[in-house]
Amino acid sequence: MTARTVALLVFALLLIFAGIFVNADSAALPAMVAVHFDAAGRAGAFAPRGQYQIAVLLLALALPVAIVGIMAFAYSRATDLKLPNREYWLAPQRLERTRAFLTTHSIWLGSMMVALTCFVHWLVLDANLRRPPELSNSLFAAGLLAFTAFMGVWIAALMLAFRRKPGD
Repeated sequence: MTARTVALLVFALLLIFAGIFVNADSAALPAMVAVHFDAAGRAGAFAPRGQYQIAVLLLALALPVAIVGIMAFAYSRATDLKLPNREYWLAPQRLERTRAFLTTHSIWLGSMMVALTCFVHWLVLDANLRRPPELSNSLFAAGLLAFTAFMGVWIAALMLAFRRKPGD
């Protein structure tokens, strides 16, 4: 199984999970959902459950698919990318491998976007079960820290992949 196949499988499974998770668990939310919280975790703004559900589905499904689609489309046709050692990585014998790496890398980004949105949805579900609604700032901070760490690894992997020619 190729790296791209694994990335696509993970992305597809996360999208399916997100669709089921958001649709199934949104029914447990109150008619007016607390959607914005202040620094202390107290609810500051509310939205109708249906609008909240649509917004989360768009963030969890449509946005990552659109970003991955745009990046995959752009990379699949790219011949003039700004990369270190570009003459090496864009040489005809390596161009397809370079494109495949960049496309696979974008799929992993999409997967993390889906995971982050599901995590935030779970936090909103949990917050709305409390009376009054209250967001766990420590869990929110931990989720953002994990996503930031992933982004650091994602960027480092991209930079390391193209920093020099193999054998240098």
